[in-house]
Amino acid sequence: MKQFSCLLIFLVVMLGRAAAHQVDSIELEFIDRGETWQMNGEMDIANMMPESREDPGGLPFSREEALKYPASEWERIRTETDKRLRELLVFRFGGKVIPFRVEFPDFEQSSFDLPFDSGDIALISVRLVLDALPTAGELMVDWSSDQDTELIVLIDEGDEPRLMSAVPNQSLMLLKKSDAGENQKVDAPLTGGWVQKGYHHVIPLGLDHILFMLGLFLLKPSWKMLMVQSLLFTFAHSLTLALAALGFVHVPSRFVEIMIAVSIAFIGIENLFLNKLTRRRFFMIFGFGLLHGLGFASVLADLLEGVPRDQWLGPLLGFNVGVELAQISVLLIAFAIWWPLRKWSRLVQQIGSAFVALAGMAWVIERTFLS
Repeated sequence: MKQFSCLLIFLVVMLGRAAAHQVDSIELEFIDRGETWQMNGEMDIANMMPESREDPGGLPFSREEALKYPASEWERIRTETDKRLRELLVFRFGGKVIPFRVEFPDFEQSSFDLPFDSGDIALISVRLVLDALPTAGELMVDWSSDQDTELIVLIDEGDEPRLMSAVPNQSLMLLKKSDAGENQKVDAPLTGGWVQKGYHHVIPLGLDHILFMLGLFLLKPSWKMLMVQSLLFTFAHSLTLALAALGFVHVPSRFVEIMIAVSIAFIGIENLFLNKLTRRRFFMIFGFGLLHGLGFASVLADLLEGVPRDQWLGPLLGFNVGVELAQISVLLIAFAIWWPLRKWSRLVQQIGSAFVALAGMAWVIERTFLS
């Protein structure tokens, strides 16, 4: 039973990490201003500072408190932000690295202020400026992150902005110039980095999703039946993810989060009283999949804000493929842990299902009364 105890410890640790502040993406807007190329965005100050960035359980800085920092501290923040951005981003044109400078628009205002955030997270505006080159070539940005953080780039092209995503150690083409010096159309990959983004939103960020999949596994550890359930679950959450992201369905996020917790608790409790799959379980999986899709939708809708809907196919497809791959990964890990314990399978199923049920009920209480 040592392996099963390790699994429970792992899940408890992940539960604690789920409450911690984590930056899983950085969003920048690319603008071609003719004489210069610019990347504009807002950085989480805690993710820019070395003392807080290296603390996985650390909390974000408070915007209200940050506004009271002395000039010397802001000088340090700007210096560290500049340094960090140069570690993360490398720009190349025609295969050669080109320099950029980092500017801080918040300090250019007549009255100093920081970007507003409803969660009181301290953000700082940044502007990365490159001197445009008149020759033919491709402007590339290399994304190198040591925190599994993804780069989301919105390219402003008038009425048809494009959205691209890069995972660590990946590159994006921002602009392509012809021999005549004219900008040429750059087609973003269909799914880009959205497969990885969907995967990351389950592993390691989606502990509730992981526990739901473990709840399915614990009732009947049969690969064939689990794949049917996983695909059914993905199909269901794909429907509501697309409908909600497109604005056709709107359900308050608080209610959705509570019901997701209820779905986890319900699966865990039902496992304690069932010993085989029933037709009702498949209907429930589909229904709970619809709920989980609504949960994903709020994340994806924020990232796709300002992007024409005719460009959403790639992100929606890639995100859902990533989620399904993550679900398969969870099931493979579960099988690897369960296999040496299979002669105690009923005990493992009972203990594991009880843990899933308790975690779900704890989230119901937290999301109903404590948030």
